[in-house]
Amino acid sequence: MPFPRGEISSLYNDTESYFSAHDIEEKKRIGRESIKNVEQKLGGRGRLLDVGCGRGEMLWAAREAGWEFEGLDVSPAHLAWARANFGIDARLGALEQIRFPEEHFDAVIMGGVIEHLYEPFSTLREVFRVLKPGGVFFFDAPNEDGLYMRVGNFYMRVLGRDWVVNLAPTFAPYHVQGFNRSSVQRLIQRVGLEVTDFTVAGETSPQTGSATLRKRIERSAAQAVNWLGNQFGAGIYMYIWTKKSD
Repeated sequence: MPFPRGEISSLYNDTESYFSAHDIEEKKRIGRESIKNVEQKLGGRGRLLDVGCGRGEMLWAAREAGWEFEGLDVSPAHLAWARANFGIDARLGALEQIRFPEEHFDAVIMGGVIEHLYEPFSTLREVFRVLKPGGVFFFDAPNEDGLYMRVGNFYMRVLGRDWVVNLAPTFAPYHVQGFNRSSVQRLIQRVGLEVTDFTVAGETSPQTGSATLRKRIERSAAQAVNWLGNQFGAGIYMYIWTKKSD
């Protein structure tokens, strides 16, 4: 995939625009639910790392729940937003650059990140290194085998467009990697983690721009296709919980 000429951070320098389709209160609610899930998987609280923390909703939820936490992101703009709106300080840089101590975290979360990584194996190996034995690691990834992806790409070909609905390496959201269930499982196995829960589900993103009749029809069709995919394990997203052996 194309690699930016400048720093990676240059792609993520407009926080309001990049997260324009995200509802902050909904993201905070999801953060609270995610922290509860981590506590259930781990059997208590501890020290949490959020890789690619963005605006800091997950870190906000961790603070509210009484966790020790660290966050990191490659975007100075995202980190500035988190500081101004949540009073949260996180680290600037990629996980491999920061070099946390070995076996330092009880839990690591990496939401909406792996599809942006040029070297996902290197990042997950670093997750393994900083995770304590018995610690849990959660991440998610778009499902390239999802019914929505397949039908959407076919629809683009019918329209005569050289487009796909799943990867966008040169414009936001800058997805440069694609995964399906088997490739994710192979990656996890290479890293040395154990899968404890693997769910394929998820919803389509809201449309942007003016709500034309054609867009409304496409939106309804996309939701119907995605609903059908969810019924047969071919949803749009994969949600993966893993554990580092004791």
